[in-house]
Order: sequence, then C-alpha cells, then structure tokens
Amino acid sequence: MKQTRGAQAAFARDSATWMTYGLVGFFAFMETVLGPIMPFLRRELDLGYAAASLHFSAFALGAVLLGFFGDRIVGRWGRRAALWGGAFGMAAGALLLILGQSAWGTVPATFAMGICGALLIVTSQAVLSDRHGEYSAVALTESNVTASACAIIAPLLVGASAASGLGWRAALVVPAVALVLLAARYFSQPLDLPTNAAENDAPADAPTLPPLYWAFWVLVALGVASEWCVGYWGADFLADGTGLTRPAAATSLTAYFAAMLAGRVVSSRLARTLPPAILLAATLFLALFGFPLFWLSPGTLLALAGLFVTGLGIGGVYPLGVSAAIASAPGNTDAAAARLSVGGGGAILVAPFVLGALADRVGIGTAFGIVVPMLLAALVLALIAGRRGPQASV
Repeated sequence: MKQTRGAQAAFARDSATWMTYGLVGFFAFMETVLGPIMPFLRRELDLGYAAASLHFSAFALGAVLLGFFGDRIVGRWGRRAALWGGAFGMAAGALLLILGQSAWGTVPATFAMGICGALLIVTSQAVLSDRHGEYSAVALTESNVTASACAIIAPLLVGASAASGLGWRAALVVPAVALVLLAARYFSQPLDLPTNAAENDAPADAPTLPPLYWAFWVLVALGVASEWCVGYWGADFLADGTGLTRPAAATSLTAYFAAMLAGRVVSSRLARTLPPAILLAATLFLALFGFPLFWLSPGTLLALAGLFVTGLGIGGVYPLGVSAAIASAPGNTDAAAARLSVGGGGAILVAPFVLGALADRVGIGTAFGIVVPMLLAALVLALIAGRRGPQASV
C-alpha cells in the first residue's frame, strides 16, 4: 500500500521497498567493484592513473547524461521497467567489461554500466520517496545501508578471487546470480505511480526546483566526489603509500565501506527524529576529522583507522543529502531525483579523474589533498541549510 506524507503512523517496509533495496544493493556492488579491480586492470592493460580513471569518468558520464532525461524515460516506460531495465543493462555492461581486452572495450563498458545504473538508482530514489513520504529519509538511508553492505562485499570478493587464482573477473559472478534471484522473486511486483505524475512529466527546465534544492544538490555532488575519490583510488593509495600488496590493499578497502555501512545504520535511526541538515553537518565534521588521519599517517594501522573514521562520517552524506533535496521539491520527485544524478555523476566524472591526473604528476599521496576542500565546502552548505529551520527537514 502506498504511503503518503503525514498519513502513516510509523515507518513500514512493503515488498516493493525490499525489492528496491535489493536492486540498490546490486547497483552499489557494481559501482564499487570498479575501485578494487582497478589495480589489476591497470596492470593487465598497462595503464597509467589518468588513463585508468577514464573508466570511472565513463561510468560517471553515463550517470550525468541519464540525469538530463531520466524522468522522461520513467514517465514513458514506467517505474518497474526503468528499475529492471537499468539493472539488466548494468549487468550487460559488466559482461562487456569482463570480455574487454583493451581500454577501447572496457571504457565503453563502464559507460553502459553508468547510464543503466543511473536509471536504476534515480528510479529507486523516486519510488522510495513517494512511497514513504515523511519517512523518505529513513527509507533512502536504509537503502544505502543495503548499498554499503554490498559495497563491503565487493573488495572482499575481488581480493579473495585474485588471491585464490580465479582472477578478479570471478568476483562479478556473485552479483549476476543475485540479480537473477531478485528478478525471480520480484520482477512482477507492481509499483504505484505518484498522484502528481503529470507534474513529473514537466519539461526539464520547468522552474519547479527551489534554491534550497540546488544547495542540497551541490552538497550531494561534493559528498559524492569525496566519497568516490577514496572509494576508487583508496586501494592504489594504500598499495603505493603503505607498502601493502595489491590484493591486501584491495581487501583493506573493506574498512572504508564497513564504516560507511555503520554510518548509514546510525543515520537511518537518527533520521527518524532529527532534520537531515543537522545530521549532514555532524557526519561531515566526522569525515573531516578522519580524513587527515588516513591521508597523512605514516603507518598502516593509523591510515586504516583514519580510513574507517572517514567512512563512518561520509556514509550518511549521500542518502541524507538526497532525501533533503527531494523533500525540498515536492510535486516533482522524478525530476528532482534525475537532476541529482547529474550532480552525483558529474562529481564522479570530474573528481577521480582530476585526482588520477594529479597523481601522475605529483604522486597519489599529494593528490589526495583535493578531498579536504570538498568536504569543507559541503560542511558550509549543510550549516547554511540548517539555518533554514523547518524548511531543511524532511
């Protein structure tokens, strides 16, 4: 049963909610796995940091392009077709990545993964926001708890597959099987359309997204940029800066994603009572405390501790920011979610590539410094949004 703002006494998950959580988890694994496999792919294809980062940029470019017209696709196809079409399209892109023998094949594969994955995630955000109304922050954060759990599995599987002799490609079998099982259980699950569907079909340039939405939009973009600079390049940073082997560095990245999971679990509980803007400021403070420890520590243990604290802080930024942004644009859920894909995808398109290009020139350790000003700017926006009082809550 569809839930509307103010109509429910408590947060409740129905089968469509669980289905969406599962598909978000699939997306998260496929997005995250690009980071842990990159040291192996760089070695196989003999790529530098900048060239390897084109895979991240291609993934992000797909998300950016989808963000400009994703709401129109959802309006034409319907939400169920958009969700499953995005999931299976992402799986097809991963197959092309496995089969690619050069960057000319693997980079387009990640582009396909990006555009299809963005369709999946944009639709999931709109579905959860409309179904759970005033509890959208809880639903979106819980979906990202699922995402974090699946993100943890990605580096573990890559490291285990590589160490066992099966090769990194074997790690992608598990999400493919999981998607088939999800489809067997939920493919026929109907999804309610919002009552304001006509408004969601408005032109992309309709003046319906308020200034507060765009403030949260920038905050989300900065948070995503920071999150994936660490997520994509963290394994290389640990391998080059701490002396860990590449399989060990890939596996150690689990600390980051485990911390993000913990951060999102806590955020999902606190989001029931506290405005997202307040929680955003708190999580960004924590991330700013942990990142210098990760970045500047000379020893492996301190670096891993800093990595964990950074993940604990940054874990809640994306779901809380998305929830606050969508809530600030009532009546235009699909468009608000789609434009967030432009910001998030654009951040992934630019930030990891810039970090990789800088790493080729000054070393990956120095290049990681670009994360600090991004986190600071996001914190400033969270504090400004928090001063708006009730308007900043969901």
